[in-house]
Amino acid sequence: MRAILSLWLALALLAAPAAAPAQPDPGNPEAAFADLQAMVGEMRSRYYTPGEHVPGWNRGGADPNADLRAVGPESHYFGIADNSGRSVGILTSRPISAFAPAAWRVVDTYGSSATRLDNPEIAFEMLSQRYAVGLRANGRRAGDADCSDPIANATLYEIPGAPARAGDDMIPILFRVALLAADGQIVCSRSEGNARTGYRTRAFTPDGHRLPALDEPDELIRIVPAAPIDQLITFAPVTQG
Repeated sequence: MRAILSLWLALALLAAPAAAPAQPDPGNPEAAFADLQAMVGEMRSRYYTPGEHVPGWNRGGADPNADLRAVGPESHYFGIADNSGRSVGILTSRPISAFAPAAWRVVDTYGSSATRLDNPEIAFEMLSQRYAVGLRANGRRAGDADCSDPIANATLYEIPGAPARAGDDMIPILFRVALLAADGQIVCSRSEGNARTGYRTRAFTPDGHRLPALDEPDELIRIVPAAPIDQLITFAPVTQG
């Protein structure tokens, strides 16, 4: 499950005011396209460049999805907490729209909710107090690790009445940039821990190379009782060091 959310670590970081790139110039389409390509290339290089190979990377890891299914994926979700707030992961065949609060306004979409997946997973994450994203992808077990296939569909939402912050105007652009950067990327995660204490993960390529830029050292994943999405996810501004 964390593999889906790892795809959005890059967006959350780039959406922070100090890290946001220059707004593409809509009056110059060629320059705007070149800027977009550069942003995609930078994000892909920064977050998806394979690191060292780790022998046995997918042996001996925990199985959070099996633990969640044991207590009931309809009554419990994954709650993911780190220094950027709280996110949620759901094992379900239902579409993103079935969980999004009715008051949220759709800003942009990617892919199709009709795409058939063998083992669908959904994630919701706040990108600011004003914007949230829902994502859907296919998850699969790889030895004792979990892999998420490329995102099948995603929805960017605006939360009416939420306060705006510097950098919010870049989020709709970064939504597309992150999707393009993640296109074709399969992210795997090895989990350590258990249902009682929670889980911590490390990111890998499918052939066992580290993806350290997608790791969240402060992140802890727990199994939590199901509740409305807007009661489970929160946003905390990312502090740039």
